[in-house]
Amino acid sequence: DTIFALAEVRGGETVLDLATGTGIVAGRFRGQVKEVIGLDISADMTRQASACVDRMIISPIESIPLESGSVDVCVCRQGLQFVSLPEAVEEIARVLRPGGRAVFCHLAAYGDEDKTEAFKIQALRNPARVNFFKPGDLESVARSSGLTVAETVRYLSVESVDRWIDHGVLSARERKSIKDAYLASSEGFRRLHKIEENGGDIFDTMLFLIIRAEKPK
Repeated sequence: DTIFALAEVRGGETVLDLATGTGIVAGRFRGQVKEVIGLDISADMTRQASACVDRMIISPIESIPLESGSVDVCVCRQGLQFVSLPEAVEEIARVLRPGGRAVFCHLAAYGDEDKTEAFKIQALRNPARVNFFKPGDLESVARSSGLTVAETVRYLSVESVDRWIDHGVLSARERKSIKDAYLASSEGFRRLHKIEENGGDIFDTMLFLIIRAEKPK
């Protein structure tokens, strides 16, 4: 809902959902705009998204097969962590029309105090991750690609670590290593993330940064 609100879509617009995955974000826009295009590198993943998009493209974000200035809004939730920066954001800026909007939503460390531990845990959960963010990073990447940052929202989400790490890829040993990292975390990390232990599970108040950027007219 926050991503949708920041996008400020109008009925006749085209929305490109990058790293669409199973289509959860795309589905929020479907029926509210003229066209929702999903883009993802994984054909297997996007089979679940067919009901959420009008058109699906299988492609990396670094080379979007759309004409320049052909999209009104680009949204990306948790996709920039896997791409080559700034190439991917330069492509996003290219396909946006002048005056178009981009909304990026990504998990982040709170700052320098927790980044080492937070990034270690994020890497353990998904070894394919190549980018790690803290406040200011997404804004910097957007500006370096010629976009103007209009707004940044800090979104806090209390997450069950057991649920967060149970995504069907990690072994029991790998899941245990993540929980061990939480249990061995510093007092500063625990304070920032409001770590709580309950019934063998761990609860982490995770920070998501959501930025809205615009392509100059």
